[in-house]
Amino acid sequence: MKSELEDFISSNREAFDTRVPDPAVLERLQQKLQQQQTQISATKKEKAIVIPLKMARWAAAACVVLIGGAIFWITQKETPAVQTELATTNNPQAIAPAKISAPETTATVPAEKPAPVRMAAKKDNSQAIDEENSIRKNMLFAKLNNMESPSQRLTAASQLYHLKDGDTDIVDALVKTMNNDPSTNVRLAALDALSRFYREGYVKKKLVASLGKQTDPMVQIGLIELLTKMKERSILKQLDKMVNDGNTMQAVKDQAYTSIFTLRS
Repeated sequence: MKSELEDFISSNREAFDTRVPDPAVLERLQQKLQQQQTQISATKKEKAIVIPLKMARWAAAACVVLIGGAIFWITQKETPAVQTELATTNNPQAIAPAKISAPETTATVPAEKPAPVRMAAKKDNSQAIDEENSIRKNMLFAKLNNMESPSQRLTAASQLYHLKDGDTDIVDALVKTMNNDPSTNVRLAALDALSRFYREGYVKKKLVASLGKQTDPMVQIGLIELLTKMKERSILKQLDKMVNDGNTMQAVKDQAYTSIFTLRS
């Protein structure tokens, strides 16, 4: 039977090769192939999705186990502390520590030592101030001896009035200017500067000695007023001499009379 079929096919092969199947049959075959391919793709996706879901479930289960173990460990760890606290609350004397009295010790507080840095800073600052004052004083002395400029001498005498310290060299310079300067205004400015230090004994002696040397009437009147304000009774003999001197200006005599009356009253 089989051989006859094979013989038939072999003898009629050309007829079979020239036959073309019906287009409708080809279309149905293609649709079936597409459906099979679609089913295969869906199956692969389901498998791909199922595997991660299973892994996620296993991971979630593992996390639950770990969290439970951690809670159990923490609970077991805190239980003794809670029990101890409850025992302390119910019986505080049971665990109260004994008070240990420490021996009294007398602490010796070291005396504070002066900060050498601060003292050095203050010393340096005072030295800087002294140097600045010395430079300023020398500049004023130079102006005070400038005989070509009465205005500079007048300015220097007025500025010496504002110096805080009445050093001997300052007093001597002002007394020299008051006695010898050719300008009456400069002499009066020097006298005004000296009046600032009138409470000092050295200044008083210089003013009293200057009264017997003065020839400028304006300076004489200023000196008499200042010495009278100082209540210097030692000038009474000089005032009497000035009053009896015929060369004394009347304004100076009048001031001398007034001062004699004030000092003797």
